[in-house]
Amino acid sequence: MSRPTRRLRPDLVVAAALPVVCLAALLVTTPDAGGSGAGERRAPELTALTSASVVCPSALGPGTGAGAFVGVTTLTEADGELQAGLGDDVRAVEVAPSRVSSVEAATGPTPVAPGGPVVVSGTDDLAPALVAGRSSSSPLTATDCRPPSAEQWFAGLGSGATHSSVIELVNPNAGRAVGDVVLWSQSGPLDVPELLGVSVPGGDGVKIDLGALIPRRGELMAQVTTSRGRLAVDVADSVDELGTGLAATDWLAPQAEPSSRNLLLGLTRSAGERTLVLGNPGDDEVRVTVRFVTPDAVFAPAGLEPVAVAPGTTKPVTLTGLLDEAVAQGATGLLLDSTGPVVANLRQLAGGDLSEVSTVSPFGSATAVLVPAGKARLLLADPAGVGLATVVALDASGTELSREEIELVPDTGATVALPEGTALVRVTPERTTVRAALVVTSEQGVAVLPLRELLTDGLVPDVRPALP
Repeated sequence: MSRPTRRLRPDLVVAAALPVVCLAALLVTTPDAGGSGAGERRAPELTALTSASVVCPSALGPGTGAGAFVGVTTLTEADGELQAGLGDDVRAVEVAPSRVSSVEAATGPTPVAPGGPVVVSGTDDLAPALVAGRSSSSPLTATDCRPPSAEQWFAGLGSGATHSSVIELVNPNAGRAVGDVVLWSQSGPLDVPELLGVSVPGGDGVKIDLGALIPRRGELMAQVTTSRGRLAVDVADSVDELGTGLAATDWLAPQAEPSSRNLLLGLTRSAGERTLVLGNPGDDEVRVTVRFVTPDAVFAPAGLEPVAVAPGTTKPVTLTGLLDEAVAQGATGLLLDSTGPVVANLRQLAGGDLSEVSTVSPFGSATAVLVPAGKARLLLADPAGVGLATVVALDASGTELSREEIELVPDTGATVALPEGTALVRVTPERTTVRAALVVTSEQGVAVLPLRELLTDGLVPDVRPALP
């Protein structure tokens, strides 16, 4: 008896062969990579900035304070209208190059949210080099308005009866944003579930009072990250010496990331309490060497040994006596070199006024900061190489009041006194980077403002087809 003949079904042959053919095609096909290998990763490309925004935090205290002012300008050659406000309450602000315009004078039936956070936005030619600031004259306080950032660090926060901080998260966009706040204390990391996944509605802000949420003594460090949307983060730090009647508040400037080299510029000339707060978020102990910075030199003070900071903790260092003596000799800042990345802040309490000094970042292109009323001086330090810095002081109308060229040499700096009536100071370094801070003094206190690199370009990610 003969066996039946088995025939292969065409559909089964195609089904079996198809995966093999596809795999072979993938192996021999190179996705279009613009002339480079398929597996090569490319950095985002710079492009012209077509829209940008900076966020000014809420005013300090229950009200706007005497002489409250939110100002804005642009370093570009363009003029036109910016938008200022928050959420649905947005008004137009007329701006011109290097002329300081008041947000309070924005056109509209009602003023822009007095005392509340303000988002200043520009498009097209008014997007790059946007400069804004918030200040009050009594007491003297001032802060730079910054663009939202995915991650920011703060050292020297408090949550006790005599020293407390309020973290403000502002969402400049229409959609919901989510942020996470992680805290470290002098004893180690803190477990605070309420600070994870903080939701901020579109066009709104949320304030987190650390004293009410986690009352405790000691110094804190915070890392604030944005997991959804965009958030601007600011910290209002307050000191209240019970029984003395002394109560003062100032803004804490953020640090982009922990660093093994931190420069803090802005020592006040008045004698008072000075506390350096160091935060170590790493897993290993870090030793921090503290040196004093003057316009002519950087030197190590006698009697101050390197400071050991345990992993995952913060540590306060009292520098009152040493810094009072150093300031009398012309010191303007602190240079911290450490064996690992740290976050740093100097809290100064003198004459009933609180001023905070945070790490300043280097910049290599033109930048500017608004100058509140008072006796102002610009501090320059830590140039990366030999170069030049041109310092231009302008009044509110954009009229030039003074111009000074400063020669920059490593391990040196400069102090530039600004003329009375200065409303804007512009700094342009050449051939090197430099760090700078503005110090303004009046009978109503001291304000310290670090200068930063301005946002002038956008980034476009390199998106290409690639193999899994």
